[in-house]
Amino acid sequence: MKKVCFYPSCQKRTNHFLFNLAKLLESSGNFQCVSYKEMKKEGSGNLFESDVYHINWFDQSKTFFSFLKRLYFLLALKQKNKRIVWTIHNIVSHVKTPFYNKILFKLLARFSSVIHVMCEDTLTIAHLEKYAGKVKLVPHGDYYGSYPESDLDVRKKFGIDERSPIMLFSGAIQPYKNIEVLVKAFMKAFGENENVELPVLLICGKVEPASYEADIRNLIGNCKRIVFNPGFIPDDELSAYVKSACVMTVPYSYRSSLNSGTIPLAFSLGKTLICPDIACVKDILKQSDCLYGYHYESESEHVEILAEKMAEAYSDFVSGKIGEKESLAVQYMARNSWESHKKEWLELYGETSC
Repeated sequence: MKKVCFYPSCQKRTNHFLFNLAKLLESSGNFQCVSYKEMKKEGSGNLFESDVYHINWFDQSKTFFSFLKRLYFLLALKQKNKRIVWTIHNIVSHVKTPFYNKILFKLLARFSSVIHVMCEDTLTIAHLEKYAGKVKLVPHGDYYGSYPESDLDVRKKFGIDERSPIMLFSGAIQPYKNIEVLVKAFMKAFGENENVELPVLLICGKVEPASYEADIRNLIGNCKRIVFNPGFIPDDELSAYVKSACVMTVPYSYRSSLNSGTIPLAFSLGKTLICPDIACVKDILKQSDCLYGYHYESESEHVEILAEKMAEAYSDFVSGKIGEKESLAVQYMARNSWESHKKEWLELYGETSC
């Protein structure tokens, strides 16, 4: 049985993506999965006893001391000839990080046995062409069962009229998520019209940095059709938020975003999204017309096009046509679930059967 150590952690409370992946590996009966963070707490004596090390979000040190610790760990893995699987989640960190993280990125590219990507364009965007021989594409898995059913009444909690469809943004609220673009686009599409049959924009999530909250509130002003709830959504309530929406909106920045966990989350719960054509969206749209994708060249153009897509999604909701995209989203997720790609996932770790 192979022992796989996940960096930073495969504990559910930390990250559902790595938890679900670890669960898939262990279901094969051929793997034991452990977490770097938990191993570190127990002492470094058994830190290098695993057969495979799956590295995630590694090149994002915030201090020089953190960088040195990661550098030592990576060099030790190489010296001990350990199999390294590196998943590339983003082009660069979503927040500015010190220049020396580029050293970790380059060393990971050299030392990894397998470079795992979740969308085709990662190879060229991340300038990894010289390592193409060890790049493996396996798409992001599903979130089936990750978030329990909830009896929370989202409309009642925020006083949203039953006749008003909800357009939802949920997740960490950070500058790279383009919340300003979202607010401006919604106002452009629907103004401050008080018609209760028009949509309400619900923005929920923990704000980082905290100072960013004031900027968002100032932008929203007195618009009654935008509900802003700055706070972490508990796992046992998240499904209620998603299911209350007619569509989710994720106006990502091209600068850092390659992949999105929100997209498979929405699809897993039977919802569609409005999202720019970041790398993973391009792959999705090659397979299915299951979301409202678009392209932009500047922030002003982003506002214009997003407003058009929001109006289109609302029109489709009124006509019932949005149900076609929801159905396609469910089908797409079934084709790209963890189980559907189990063989490819196991192969990342050197396992050839499942």
